[in-house]
Amino acid sequence: MFDKNDFKEKFRCWSEMNTDATLEDAKSFCDILIPFEYKESYTWLEEQSLAWFVWKKDMKEKMLINLVNDEHETNSLEAKRNIM
Repeated sequence: MFDKNDFKEKFRCWSEMNTDATLEDAKSFCDILIPFEYKESYTWLEEQSLAWFVWKKDMKEKMLINLVNDEHETNSLEAKRNIM
């Protein structure tokens, strides 16, 4: 029997441990976790999990961009203070 909650927990843990994984890596991991005989019935779960994976990676990238921008802004303000 396939347990969708077990799948979700394993997928979440895997994504946390594999922060540099690609979407293809995530798809491969889903293929391992969802037995062939349940694949068709749980297509929605795989799609939902992969969408979450992409969203999580996008949010991480946006946070890094914001962090770099904030650091650049801080450095600019400090440079302006030093000029004055």
